[in-house]
Amino acid sequence: MENVQEYRADLAKLARVSHELNDLATPYLYQTVHFHSPGRIKPDDQLLSQLDILGNLHFNKLRLRCLRIRMGTDCTPKPFFRPTLHLHTTVKLRVMHLTQVDNVVVLQSLGVALKHATQLERLSIWADDRAELSISSLVEDWHKPAPFRLRSLDIRGFSDIGIPVKSMWAAIPPTELRELTLELGPSLLVQDPTEFWDASVEADLRPLRLRVNLGIKGIQEFISSFSGLEAFHLVPSDTLRPMEPIRVLVDALRRHHSSTLKVLGLSPFLDGSKYVLDVPDIKYLVGALPDIEELREFMQIALLLPRLRVAQIDLVHEDPATESIFLDFIVYLLRKGYARNLTYVAFDDTTVCEIRRNPIRLSDGVSRVGYVGGTVLLNEEVFDWVRTSF
Repeated sequence: MENVQEYRADLAKLARVSHELNDLATPYLYQTVHFHSPGRIKPDDQLLSQLDILGNLHFNKLRLRCLRIRMGTDCTPKPFFRPTLHLHTTVKLRVMHLTQVDNVVVLQSLGVALKHATQLERLSIWADDRAELSISSLVEDWHKPAPFRLRSLDIRGFSDIGIPVKSMWAAIPPTELRELTLELGPSLLVQDPTEFWDASVEADLRPLRLRVNLGIKGIQEFISSFSGLEAFHLVPSDTLRPMEPIRVLVDALRRHHSSTLKVLGLSPFLDGSKYVLDVPDIKYLVGALPDIEELREFMQIALLLPRLRVAQIDLVHEDPATESIFLDFIVYLLRKGYARNLTYVAFDDTTVCEIRRNPIRLSDGVSRVGYVGGTVLLNEEVFDWVRTSF
C-alpha cells in the first residue's frame, strides 16, 4: 500500500470497492483534515465526538501527523470547548498546535497524551491569559523526560512556569530545540533574575530562532553563551522585572551572532527610554548588524540596512492617517534609492503592505500579520494553512 500512496486517484477508486479496501486506502487519501464547529458549542457537539476517535483503539489506521485545535470560537471569551485529549499509541504526531487554552484539565490531558508522542517535533500551546495557567500543569505527572526531542516550542499566555526552570528543561530537554517562543505573564516570579537564563545555558539551549518577553537580567549572558542565532525577537512584557538595556543586547548579538542573524525584532517598551531604539541606537545597529533582512522597528536610518526586506513598525497610536503618512514617506525614500530589497511593510500586528517595483508602488492586496509566508516576523506557523491575499 505504501508504494502506491502517491497515486491518489487510484486509491480513491480502490476505496469504493469494499469496506475492507476502504479502511486500507482512506488513511492515505487525506493529508489534512479540518474539524470546524461554528457558533455555540453544545455538550453533544459533533466535533467532540470526532476528536474522541483519536482515542478509539479500533481506529488504529490513522496516519495523523499534525493536529491543530482552537479552543475558542469567534464569539470568545465564551464559549470555549474543552476536549480532553486521549491519543492512543498508534497516533504518531509530529506537530501539535493548541490555541486559546483556558482549562487546567485540558492541559493535564495533553500532558498524558504527550507522554506517548515519541515522534513529536513541533509543539505550540497558546493559553488564554485570563485563565492564569501554569506550565507546570502540563508536566506535573511526568516522572521522566519527554520521549520526544522538540525542534520547535511555542508557549504563550501562561502566567507562570510553576516549577523551577531546571525542572522544566529536565522534562522537555532543549538540546535539539531550534525555534523557541516564550511569552509569559506578569505572575512569573523569579527569585534570582538570572535563574531562567542560567538554567537555559546549563540545559544546553542553543536555538536558531528566539522570541521571548524575558528581557531580564541574564539574557545577555545567554546570548553570549553560543553562536548561530538567525532570528531574535524581544517583545514587551507587562511586568516590572528589571530589563537589560537594548544597546547591551545589540552588542552581544554583534559579537556572537552577526554572521548568521537575519531577523531582529525590538518592539518599543513602555518603561523607559533606554528600551526604545533612538537614532544613535539605530545607527549603531546598522553598523553592528548590516546583514539584517527583517526588522521590527523603524526610523529613516533603518532603511540603510542593505538587505532589509521586511520592516514592522510599531505605532504609538493606531491611526490610518498615520499609517498613510508613513507609507508615503517610505515610498519617497525607496524612490531615493533606500532599501532596494524591501518587500513588506507592516504596522504593529495588523496591516501588511507589499512593495512592488518598476515602478515603485504599494500593492492593492493587503494581508494580515501572521499570514505572510517566507517571512519570520509576519508569519505564525499556526496560521500557515491560511493563504495570503498577495
